[in-house]
Amino acid sequence: MPSSTSNVSIAYSKLKQAILENRLGPGTQVLEQEAATQLEMSRTPVREAMLMLQKDGLVVMRSRQGMRVLPITVGDITEIYEVLEVIEGLAIRKLTEKPIDALQAHTLGDSIALMEEALERGDPCVWASADTKFHEDIIKFSGNVHMGTVFQPLWDRSQRARNLLLKNHGVPANSAQDHWELLKLIKAGRAAEAAEYHRHSRAVALQQICDMIFDSMDGLMPAK
Repeated sequence: MPSSTSNVSIAYSKLKQAILENRLGPGTQVLEQEAATQLEMSRTPVREAMLMLQKDGLVVMRSRQGMRVLPITVGDITEIYEVLEVIEGLAIRKLTEKPIDALQAHTLGDSIALMEEALERGDPCVWASADTKFHEDIIKFSGNVHMGTVFQPLWDRSQRARNLLLKNHGVPANSAQDHWELLKLIKAGRAAEAAEYHRHSRAVALQQICDMIFDSMDGLMPAK
């Protein structure tokens, strides 16, 4: 029998994954007892897990009503991408100026190669995982341990929108090529160009997500 602490971790991980993959979509209401029954555990660890998800900015807790999954809004995703752009831009500059070592470059290249394979197979899940690892490694290899603390929760919140984009429009055809170009600039030590290339890529991705939200919701999203 898992300990209470283990159950909190399990409940948090499973509920979070369901939200990020949009199996629990925006506006979905989940009662504590309902989730506890599905997860085969008591309500206490489920409640604690839901409070953690509320702290992550993914849900809002309501008295005796469990949690409600927050909507994906144009305003929210725009603000998240603005911060991600700054964090990743700084990480890219720091990584490029060090300069990047051979093992780090190889690791980043492996993620891009996996993205290419996933694109050929039409596997958006593997593509998304490889893309996530690439960007997480950029942050890790920058050498600033505090960046990851800020980056990870914002990346998780943006993942819901990216997953919806993948579901509705498929994997971006030029995604691997764009990542190869970014890695090329990083390896060449061209910090300013690498940061600007990434900024442009982020702007394109943000516009695609915003267009998708307006198309699917007619420009109207429920307020937080």
